[in-house]
Amino acid sequence: MKAMEYFDVVNEKDEVIGKAGREECHSNPNLIHRTIHFTLIDKSDKKIFITQRSFTKPNDAGKWCFLGEHISRGENYDEAVKRGVREELGFIPSKYKELVNHIFSYDKQTELVRFFLVDWNGEKINFDNEEIVKTDWLSPNELLKNSLDYSEMTRYWIKSVNWKEVLN
Repeated sequence: MKAMEYFDVVNEKDEVIGKAGREECHSNPNLIHRTIHFTLIDKSDKKIFITQRSFTKPNDAGKWCFLGEHISRGENYDEAVKRGVREELGFIPSKYKELVNHIFSYDKQTELVRFFLVDWNGEKINFDNEEIVKTDWLSPNELLKNSLDYSEMTRYWIKSVNWKEVLN
């Protein structure tokens, strides 16, 4: 039997005010929990990494997305970025930075999400074929003008970041 997964519950200022299980956080929009989103950037080629989620995923199935992780209870953002890149792509990032954050509210849940850019320096990428069906590297113009079916959060990050600036 799988152990109960707990998240820190936070307020709008990202201050921990309690804890709740995953299921409770995903069924009560009054409980704000932390997540991260991240993508790789290749500064040498000036490209941004994007993935297409598996069509079997319960949320955003088949959509093009940046990657994300829930933050476990007691885990900090740095730990979550390192864990997320390792779990999702198979390497430990050497350099990354937070760009922007936003609170996303839905019918059943509310997430405080911090978005990180991870410098990619040719590390071998190993992703789970059951989670991700395709990947691509896009220029800022391709990312902004592309007609791919982006997830809502990914669309938000695409519009909120000055991609040309961060790639320089």
